[in-house]
Amino acid sequence: MGTLQSIVSLHLQKNHLSGEIPLSLNNCTDLILLDAGENELHGNIPRWIGDGLRKLVVLSLRSNKFSGYIPDELCAIGSLQVLDLADNNLIGSIPRCVSKFRAMAKFNGSMGTAISYVIGAGTFVATIVMKGQMLEYSTNLNLVRSIDLSNNKLSGEILVEVTSLFELQALNLSHNLLCGTIPDRIGELRSLESVDFSVNKLSGSIPESMSYLAFLSHLNLSFNNLSGVIPLSTQLQSFDSSCYEGNQLCGLPLPKKHSANVAIYNGGGGNDNEFEMEWFYFGMLYGFGMGFWSVFAPVVINRR
Repeated sequence: MGTLQSIVSLHLQKNHLSGEIPLSLNNCTDLILLDAGENELHGNIPRWIGDGLRKLVVLSLRSNKFSGYIPDELCAIGSLQVLDLADNNLIGSIPRCVSKFRAMAKFNGSMGTAISYVIGAGTFVATIVMKGQMLEYSTNLNLVRSIDLSNNKLSGEILVEVTSLFELQALNLSHNLLCGTIPDRIGELRSLESVDFSVNKLSGSIPESMSYLAFLSHLNLSFNNLSGVIPLSTQLQSFDSSCYEGNQLCGLPLPKKHSANVAIYNGGGGNDNEFEMEWFYFGMLYGFGMGFWSVFAPVVINRR
């Protein structure tokens, strides 16, 4: 395979390939699209992919048996528009250098002329998971910006560096071990259409800035440790309540039974209000009694 130095697009998905990715592919420096998803490949994700395949636009290694860390060297591929490493056994944190994915930060139409011609002719289709569905892209592949790291064993926080990828359309970090809070600046990713952070250990509240995501059409924050009131916006209230279940959230679109949590966030409610009212009336009676006897008692005791 390494002798095919002019190859631009390599599709190996949905086979029964095993073993590791051969080092000889490092010679294919013109590769723009590499899809080896849905196989039985194992080992670590090779560091040489970032060092040698600097023209990659699409890298899909999903649904394999890769283990170890996501190598920082991948961040050297500034032209990368689609990164799909979902459904593996990857550990560690999201690389802090993701901000170096220039094609995800600023639209520049980085797809090479050779593959653009092939795409324009409609001679092949790339399969990418978007909005929770496996979708096929052909002529519009150059417009896609996506990161899918779901179904791994990633830990640590969702780094604020992710929020610098302004052209990102889909971000799927679900089914991992991520903790901490959702970055406050996530609302700056105005191109986001799909966000899935479900089944992690995220805590804190949903950032108010998420209400600015006008193009958001798919959202799943279920089964974390999120708390507080869901921010009001046309988008966030339009999703089904299942998108928020498994948390300590309240407010629309959750059912009213979840609103019992409002007492925690709005300074009390329900039975707490009744308790406060009882003490209020008790205080009034006590104050009246003390005031009355402070005036009347001296009259009774001292007849003069």
